[in-house]
This record gives sequence, C-alpha cells and structure tokens, in this order.
Amino acid sequence: MPQPSLRAWQEQALTRWTDAGHRGIVSVVTGGGKTIFALTCIAHIKPETALVVVPTVALLDQWWEETAAFFDFALDEINVVGRRQGIRTGTVNLAVLNTAAKIESMAHVKPLFLIVDECHKAASPEFQNALNIPHFATLGLSATPERQYDDGLHDVLIPALGNIIYDYNYRDAMHDSVIVPFVLRNIVFQLEEERQQEYDRLTKAIARAIRRAGMDAPDTVALFLRRARVQNLSLNRIQLTLRLVAANRGRRILIFHEDTNACDLIHSVLAENGVRSGIYHSKMPLRTRVEMLSAYRNGKIEVLVTCRALDEGFNVPETEIGIIAAATATRRQRIQRLGRVLRPAHGKESAIVYTLVASSPEIGRLQQEEKELEGVANVSWSQA
Repeated sequence: MPQPSLRAWQEQALTRWTDAGHRGIVSVVTGGGKTIFALTCIAHIKPETALVVVPTVALLDQWWEETAAFFDFALDEINVVGRRQGIRTGTVNLAVLNTAAKIESMAHVKPLFLIVDECHKAASPEFQNALNIPHFATLGLSATPERQYDDGLHDVLIPALGNIIYDYNYRDAMHDSVIVPFVLRNIVFQLEEERQQEYDRLTKAIARAIRRAGMDAPDTVALFLRRARVQNLSLNRIQLTLRLVAANRGRRILIFHEDTNACDLIHSVLAENGVRSGIYHSKMPLRTRVEMLSAYRNGKIEVLVTCRALDEGFNVPETEIGIIAAATATRRQRIQRLGRVLRPAHGKESAIVYTLVASSPEIGRLQQEEKELEGVANVSWSQA
C-alpha cells in the first residue's frame, strides 16, 4: 500500500529530526498530522523494534488502526504491550503510558525507537519510568509540550527525548488548510445570586490559603476545586447551553462539560425535546461509549454531550459547532477541545466554538487567547 504523501511541515520536521540525530520533540496543533509524521519517522529509519507510548487506551486503539493501515500490516503483526505481553522485537509495539511506566525489568530490552505521544504526560513522577526504556532514537509528540505547573519539559522531557525541534501552530495549520476557518464566540453570563456569593466566599478563602500555605498546598487545591464545581454546576450555564443547541439545530454539535451529572441533565433535556443526542463520559461502559461515538460520527445523533473523555485521542472532524459549557483553567485542555472541532471534513467549510464564562479569571484567559489568535480566528464577545 502506498504511504501518504507528506505535508510541507512534516518534510521539514523530518529533516530537522534527522539532523538532530533522530531525537527531539515536535509540537503540533491538534489535528495537524503528528501520527502520520511519527509513522513516517519509523519508515525512514527502519528500526528493528519501535515502541509507541500513548496516554489512553482510546488513543492506543487509534494508533493501532493507523499503524496497520500505514504499513499494510495485519493487526496481529503489531504488538500491544500488556501485563502478560512484553515488548516484542522485530515489530511496532504499542503501550499505554501507565503500562510502559511499570515495565520492571528492562535489561533484556534491546535499544529501540521510542515514540511518546502526548509526551507532556510522561513528565509526571508516576510515569517518568517509561522514558527510561532503552532506546537509540526518540520522538516526543504534543500540541502543548510545556507543563503548566512544573518544569517537567526542561527537567524531564528534553533530557530524555531531546529539544523541541519543530513547532506547528494554529497559524501554520490555517495557512495549510489543515484546520478549517473558525469563529470563537465568548459569552459572558451571570451566576445565580447564591452561587455567586459562594464563589466570592471561596475566592477569599483561596487568597487566605495561598498566603498561609502556598498555591500548591492540598488545602488550597481543594478550595480551587470546590470553587470550580460551584461555577460548573450553575443552572444558568446549563440553560444557556441548551439555548445554543436550539439556535444551531441541524448542525453537528459537540458539548464539553466538566461534570457528569450536568452532562446527564443536558442530555435528558435535549432528548425530552426531540433532539437526537447522545452522551459520552468515562463512567459509561466501553461498548456504550463506542456506540455513542459511532452514532455521532455517522449522523444518527446530531449532538454529543461529553465530560472530558474526548479531550484527547478521538477524531471527530464532522463537528461543526463546539460548545465549551464548562472548562478547567488549563491551556492544554483548551487546545485539545478546539482541536476536536477545527479538523476538516467533507462539506465542512468552517467551525464555531462557543465558550461560556462567568468569572474574571476565565475572561482574562480568553482575552489573552484573543491576542494570540489575532489574524487567525474571528473572536467575538457578548453578554447572555
């Protein structure tokens, strides 16, 4: 089977990776083609053995399928590393990060080509052992290799995998038609009065906790989480989400939330009002999740309500409208969610992402994003 032709950025990154001694990290916007790039690197150096480490089972499934198609392999020719099945020489191996980090004896493993997808996750203390697997070549992949709360990029990832050798961002992807033109519509709304009072009370408690114990102290983190939950469970947030769905009926819509109970409520109201909708979150059985995703992809349902589970690893380019009903403060999650919506698909000319915000920190982050995306995205603001 002929292998796909490379995009210009992939050819340039391949040259830089080769010049760097087959080491390095490539930062690629979600949907930019990093999987094909990594598989091309395998084909380029033809290692006896390669190991691809991924953060989730869902992403492993996607790599399994794409690797088999790229090399014209049967699925069984690719080895999935598990508790009983170790690394197999002479082929491409796939492993979930927590499995790779628990490989106890590496003495028998001959140096291999180590590829770490979403490599920012491997810098955490519980997963760093995966980077110690004997290797002669490395490749790190991530839309956001920088870590928000520590120096894992410089202290862990760069020493293990190599420097960042290529950066492919939104502006580049838009120029190359790798993502569709998009509009960001930020909607500022008011929390219910009691919820706003609780938010303000927790904000003061957070300030006291930071002065007393610091930003990363367990008590401070617990207060941040409580305040986020106060925001996320706002009924005004849910009602605004439902109005946006009603205003975009007939289009493929992906809703992101942070709370499974809120997702269940949104889905039940949509279903009661005749909207062909589904729900997708980690508390559901695997088979049910796969069936929901398939139904959304093939158009049997037009709205899919998700809770974090689609942040990484799934390709749903059919989506025309994204509604970020609730979000965490992380830039990485924001980039991953935008990436779910901006991928091109047949007949898809553009995308719209609505973001619902109710606090000054949220507004500040989106204002900074607006500056970064000047000339790339059309950003508008409105009051609910």
